[in-house]
Amino acid sequence: MNIGVDARLLTGTYTGDRTYWRGLLKAFAERLNPTEYRLTLFSTRPIPSDALPESSLYAFVVAPARNERLWSLFQLPKLAQAHACDLIHTQYTVSPFFKIPAVTTVHDISFLIGPQWFPLKDRILLRLTVPASCRRARRVLTVSETSREDMIRILCLPPEKIIATPNGLPEGFHPIPRAQAQAWAREHYGLEPPFALAVGVLQPRKNWELALLAVQMARSQYALPIRLALTGKSGWATRALQRAKHDLNAQEWLIETGYVPDEHLVWLYNAADVFLYPSFYEGFGLPPLEAMACGTPVVASNGGALPEVVGSGGILLPPDEPGLWANAIRSILVYDDFRANLCAKARQQATRFSWRTTAERTLQAYRQALQPD
Repeated sequence: MNIGVDARLLTGTYTGDRTYWRGLLKAFAERLNPTEYRLTLFSTRPIPSDALPESSLYAFVVAPARNERLWSLFQLPKLAQAHACDLIHTQYTVSPFFKIPAVTTVHDISFLIGPQWFPLKDRILLRLTVPASCRRARRVLTVSETSREDMIRILCLPPEKIIATPNGLPEGFHPIPRAQAQAWAREHYGLEPPFALAVGVLQPRKNWELALLAVQMARSQYALPIRLALTGKSGWATRALQRAKHDLNAQEWLIETGYVPDEHLVWLYNAADVFLYPSFYEGFGLPPLEAMACGTPVVASNGGALPEVVGSGGILLPPDEPGLWANAIRSILVYDDFRANLCAKARQQATRFSWRTTAERTLQAYRQALQPD
């Protein structure tokens, strides 16, 4: 079986989408026999050598493009045909010009659930392309049961067409002795304990204003000398976050690190006293999973699929009740037994997520997509 993959997302900085492709394709290399399978990876730029392990399973095809959207619409179908692919796997977009079965991954449809979280241009583009792509695809993969149910309900897709393939745990996230991690965070980022950590793109859906409010309340109501480290690349419409920083005089206790690579992030997770993830909605939520794998106490919202990911490994709270979040921070910082129990549950919960399982479910979807209608 020759499986074509739109692998463009492997060529940039790793975020959630890129982590998904890297984890899935590496799991395929560990599981699939190259004499039976081939993964033809199409990209507009060379894929970095450290993105994937060396494997005879992979074949790389680089076809530069002036316009990425037009490339996926017109050129990718021609490339898949020219390289004799039996099936194509894309993300979000399925061109009407494919002459072979297509499988597409749609991580979530939050652009329909909370359109106010997206710029107008993105809302229009996603509404025009994603529902139509889901109808064209033989199978649609998504990363949680919550997202699957959303797609069945909102897009009116047949349940058998949508397969939940939860993400695995990204590699490199593991416990580090706390004192050692705190010393590293102090040296590299000037972070003094105790501090709360928040990780993600700076955009409205992530609800970072609540993280600021919760830390401010923990400081003012419970006299905790806690700081907040906010880590992530810039997004759009961060005016509410800037206003919250000003109103709360957060400059005294807020540290904004910008984007942090995974090899640094593991140290920050381990150094943090608590991890906060107040997102209004997530189709999955990799940062809480990474934090739990490090044994860091997690306080996350109950929005979207986060209860599936966090489970009993953390504290789940409404994304609009900062007082509850402040109290959770206090409990973690003040009660050592409570913290230790939560850390143990976090590590246990993280072991439930494996890229091997993701790959097996994805391969099952490929086989189904190749079956005649």
